[in-house]
Amino acid sequence: MYARKKVHQQASTAAQTAKIIANVHGLAEKSLLRFEGNDVFVYPQIWKDQATAENWIKCLHIYCTVKRQLKAGEELRFRHYESGEQIAVFRNKKVILQNYAT
Repeated sequence: MYARKKVHQQASTAAQTAKIIANVHGLAEKSLLRFEGNDVFVYPQIWKDQATAENWIKCLHIYCTVKRQLKAGEELRFRHYESGEQIAVFRNKKVILQNYAT
């Protein structure tokens, strides 16, 4: 009975976090991301659809809490890299997309 069950290993949270940090750090080095306080400047073209945008925002929030000492309850704002226009907010563990365009 047990031999027929599929075994699904859950990915290590530490390994996932390390991968997120490495990827975000690489993008920041290539000047595709910029951090100023609680504002993250990003090119919205990397967000192909709403689900991808939400995933990016959550990953960037993890990066900011680990590497930039963002407190858990603090708001994280996402702005267009060139214009500075606010395009999203991460507040209370929720993603709020503003002026979303694909």
